[in-house]
Amino acid sequence: MSDKAVGAKGYSSTIPPGEMESDAVQIERPRPGVAVLSIRSKPLGVLRFGVKRAIWAALQDLEADPQVRCLVLTGFERAFSVGSDIRDFSTEVGWLLENDYVEAGLNEAIENSRLPVLAAINGFAMGGGAVLSLSCDIRLAAQSARIGFPEVKVGAFASGSGTQRLPRLVGRGRALDLLLTGRTIDAAEAYQIGLVEYLLPDDQLMPKTLDLAAEIAANAPLAVAASKRCVNTGLRQGFDVGLALEREMRVRTGRGLDAIEGRNAFLEKRPPNFTETLIGD
Repeated sequence: MSDKAVGAKGYSSTIPPGEMESDAVQIERPRPGVAVLSIRSKPLGVLRFGVKRAIWAALQDLEADPQVRCLVLTGFERAFSVGSDIRDFSTEVGWLLENDYVEAGLNEAIENSRLPVLAAINGFAMGGGAVLSLSCDIRLAAQSARIGFPEVKVGAFASGSGTQRLPRLVGRGRALDLLLTGRTIDAAEAYQIGLVEYLLPDDQLMPKTLDLAAEIAANAPLAVAASKRCVNTGLRQGFDVGLALEREMRVRTGRGLDAIEGRNAFLEKRPPNFTETLIGD
């Protein structure tokens, strides 16, 4: 486990050393400003350590590319991801801590990314795969999707940030209902309780997701990143901290080139050409 660049939340921005299953991740760029990261590990998008590291590495590469303004995370065939492989499970303390570190670190990296990340849940999202979707900014589910946190059925629980992210989306009672029973719900129920923001016919999942991603990518990247950062900061650290960051970001964005370009484009009745991308700390 790397001890470099560990922040206040306890997770490093550096990918822990170890095997990386790069062939389990596929990157496509179907629209301007939009990248799609597909989890293609077998079986069913299983999240072995090497797969998690590969997703994390791909995220870092895409973040460093100024041409990428929105990311779609999805699965392959009939699964988004079924989470960790139970056959890899160990009772060794070191393994348990490393598993939590890699999984929670990846989820933290997605939440803290400058990129808006959309989860296109195309099939089964179970265990760590479901938690992975929780770290994304917006979740879109196909009607055939199934989501569950069945860890309690095998003597574990939805760690890696699942117990923290789920109640923030659906409320304490509904979160505990899912976490304590381990039951699987269909996409319609997930939409009803607020676990996903969009419910779509199977054949419309990727087209509609790409439409939404392209709509986001067309906006000022600096302002988009500021919006995401302020929302997440306020939810995690409180209203006053979020409001203070909002004031800071307002000055940064308001004095930037994109703010000037946006105003000029509006007055000249033309599409804007935004160029700013990254937010510095």
